[in-house]
Amino acid sequence: MRRLWIVVALLAFGYTLLPTIPAAAGYGAIAWDRETGKYGASWNQPTPQRAEEAALGECGASDCKVVGKVGPRMCGALATTADGKHAGAARRKDREAARLAAVKNCDKDQAGECIVRATDCNK
Repeated sequence: MRRLWIVVALLAFGYTLLPTIPAAAGYGAIAWDRETGKYGASWNQPTPQRAEEAALGECGASDCKVVGKVGPRMCGALATTADGKHAGAARRKDREAARLAAVKNCDKDQAGECIVRATDCNK
């Protein structure tokens, strides 16, 4: 019985020495090009840098810029006018709030009706 307790104690101690494994974080980004109206978005990427790269890659235009960064457990949205020349991005704790804020930000230009083009949430 004593031997069992020693084994249990050694195992417990050994687990404390193991490196901690970080929880999977979800990062997102929203990219947009004013000239062409093209946009791209990424969600649930392992790092902020990877999220930006993925959004820029999806956007595809040479002048795409990251207009929104979305952290873990956050939601993001992009709204643009029909021609894509005016946009607004937002991040909030829930999807609907992000959508509404993106439309409101887009409407600041008063360039026409704004339409939500991309929205999602990170884990």
